[in-house]
Order: sequence, then structure tokens, then C-alpha cells
Amino acid sequence: MNHFSLFVILLFALTLILPMIFRHFRGSPRDKARVVVEYAQRRGYALVNPALAQALDSSRLEMLRNPALRDSINASSDIADIDELDNGTGDWLAFTCDLRAKQVTIFNVSVNSRRINTSGTSIPYKVAKIRAAGLPRFSLGRNSVVHTVENAVSKIVGAANATINVDARQYPEFSAHFWIKGSDPDAVNSFLSPDKIRFLETAKLQGTLATNANYLVYFEDGVLQSEKDFDSFIARLEMLVSKIL
Repeated sequence: MNHFSLFVILLFALTLILPMIFRHFRGSPRDKARVVVEYAQRRGYALVNPALAQALDSSRLEMLRNPALRDSINASSDIADIDELDNGTGDWLAFTCDLRAKQVTIFNVSVNSRRINTSGTSIPYKVAKIRAAGLPRFSLGRNSVVHTVENAVSKIVGAANATINVDARQYPEFSAHFWIKGSDPDAVNSFLSPDKIRFLETAKLQGTLATNANYLVYFEDGVLQSEKDFDSFIARLEMLVSKIL
């Protein structure tokens, strides 16, 4: 057998073995659940599905038989009308806290992507839904190549243009780096006061803000998987609550 054949065999073996090793070191679903539960308990936050804390040391069969776990609440079920967050999984592992007198629910969720460049794959999001009724419906995020392509495709297929424009002369930084969509521009512009626009210009948030009938939602790409992740995410949320609501 020549060196090239050995190289091909070795490369093929590594493509099978390395992913298995990486999956092992990322931890099991039970370990990931334990991180969330222990973090919430240390901080005094309420688990959305408290029966989970008692079930972590149960066997898989016992967990399957546990009626409290079978009736677990999906944290994203009442924000499924927000683009990119429908039909998510993994959101039963959630907790609720109060930030500046606002009820906030925090969780990870994986969603089947409809993005042009990642269609058919699963995208993980860090998500917070902040209880706030009566807000105008809108979504707001940073400009990206993906967003530009999706806008171009929408124009080609004749989809309605829901883009809300902000005065570029008054807010040049915001206009250059952010997009807004909504069905009622007057209501959205009234809600997004000059102070809120200026905050968003300087905060450089990487995620998306969106609203529905009951919540202001903020979500970012990625996974909350350590105490540091949760702490930094909550710090951003507290800033959002104080400046936007």
C-alpha cells in the first residue's frame, strides 16, 4: 500500500472519529441540563419546568415515565409568531428572572433554518422573552450579507416590503448598520425614540430585537452553556430593559 492510500484511509478515519470525540467532550444532554438547573438555583431564578431539577439523577426509563416531564412547557411556544423562532426544540430547559421589574424568560433553542445560505440546517439561538404587552410589532437587527440577500429575493418574488426607514441624516450610524421591519411605521418610529436609537447605535448588539402581542424578544446566534455565558447575556438584557422599555 503506497503513502497516498494510507493518507486517504487515515483522513477518512479521522473524519469519523474526531466528531465522535468532540461530541463526547461537549457533554451529554443531562450534563447540559444540570448546568442550567444549577445556575438557576444558585441565582434564585425559577425554572420554567421545575420537575426537571428532581429528575436529573433519574434513569432514562424513570424520566420517560415521569408525567411532570411529559407535560413540560416549551418556552418558545408563545413567541412562535416571530420570524426565525418557530418550531424550535430544546426550549423546555428555561428559567425566569426579574430584571428591573420585568419578567424575563431565558433559554436556548434550536430552529430549522430558512436562511438562504443555511437552509435545512439547525441554528442554535440564545433567547430572552421579556414580558411587555402593547408594543408595536417590529423586528430590528444588524445589517448582514444574509439580510441583504433575503431582501433581494423578497423583491424578486414580489413580497411586500415591510422595511421601515430611519432618517439617515439624523441617525447616520444606525442607518448604516441596522434594519427595521414592521407593518406600522408610525407606531414603530414613535416607540423607537431618539434616545433608544442612540442607545442601539452605541450598544453594538449582535442579535435581533422583535415583538409580539406579549413580549419584547431578544435573540442571538449561539448557545448559553456556562455560568459566564449566562451572566454576560443577562447583563445585556438588563441594559436592554432599562433603555428600550
